[in-house]
Amino acid sequence: MIGKWTIQYTGKPISLNDYKSKHWKALKKIIDPFKLESSLLIKQSKIPPLKWFELTLYHNTRLDMDNITGTIKPFVDCLRKQNIITDDTSKQWDILTIKHDRTLLKNTMIFEIIGEINK
Repeated sequence: MIGKWTIQYTGKPISLNDYKSKHWKALKKIIDPFKLESSLLIKQSKIPPLKWFELTLYHNTRLDMDNITGTIKPFVDCLRKQNIITDDTSKQWDILTIKHDRTLLKNTMIFEIIGEINK
């Protein structure tokens, strides 16, 4: 069975540039609160374990398409930590779509997950 889940996060996005320019301790101070919030949102969404998944990120942030990937990485790490996915390689995840959506409130990101439920 294929399912679809939507998770909305409003807050400061994590830029790919942060990974390149910040010391790991400074980066951890940015990523850890995002992971905590994302984990709670994911848990509330009650996503079951998935055989495979596709991820679409809709966002209205100041970041361009490549820099917003700094936000996607810790989000997917949270999916792994909660055993929704077992792997973030192309074996289980091979489609990532990023769309800028000016109709969203500023600094709002919507993670749309489509995947096959692992029974």
